[in-house]
Amino acid sequence: MAEEDIQEEVAQKGGMGKMLMFGGIGLLLVVVGVFVGPMVMKSDEAPVGEDGEEAVAEVPSGPPIYQSLHPPLVVNFSDEVGDAHFMQITMEVMSRDQDVINVIRDHTPAIRNALILLYGQAIYEEVVTREGKEQMLADGLAEIQRVVLESTGETGVEALYFTALVVQ
Repeated sequence: MAEEDIQEEVAQKGGMGKMLMFGGIGLLLVVVGVFVGPMVMKSDEAPVGEDGEEAVAEVPSGPPIYQSLHPPLVVNFSDEVGDAHFMQITMEVMSRDQDVINVIRDHTPAIRNALILLYGQAIYEEVVTREGKEQMLADGLAEIQRVVLESTGETGVEALYFTALVVQ
């Protein structure tokens, strides 16, 4: 090979390497922009409270603490045509505040009563679906939060979980 051919081949390979390098850098910038951009955009917007001042969101801290609503709830309810059905529900409440867990323990009879009244209005065709079960959890959580709020003036219950559910 002639010296000119060798120099031309090296120049072509060097040009290809630069193209690959710039292409890689460009791809990296796009990926970073896609993932970091939305976070940067959200961090600029502070939530505003009712009085127009910036609201400070309370972030739960500490490990989750669970409290069982034992024994299982047994509820009778109907389907769309009026036939009787039964549910046996074992549930646990989650909070990150031991004081809230103590309130739940102290007010378990009122919480159980509220849940039995709530779930007694369920419709069989809705309860047997995943969406229906998720709605039962959401409604139950709201009911527990209502009872705790009435008892203490504060909430603090973060989640409600089924640990067993039997529907007949």
